[in-house]
Amino acid sequence: MARIIKVRCNGPGRHINEIDLDEVLKPITVYRVIGERPAIEDWKIPERLVLPCRHGGEGKVVLTRKMILDFLARTGDDAKESR
Repeated sequence: MARIIKVRCNGPGRHINEIDLDEVLKPITVYRVIGERPAIEDWKIPERLVLPCRHGGEGKVVLTRKMILDFLARTGDDAKESR
């Protein structure tokens, strides 16, 4: 089942965008890490995602880690299962 979160863009139209978390949180393969690598749980969900508005060309949709974790807590999904 898709996990859809609705977020307003920051453009003048303030459009409501439906974002599929399963699509934007796809795993990314890292071939090399410089410096100390954070714990896996800390980098599974990015700190911030900025996506283009799907309804207008001017705005951006900003998703923060806190917004995603709050959404998953409300819907009963575990953040660790999303990756």
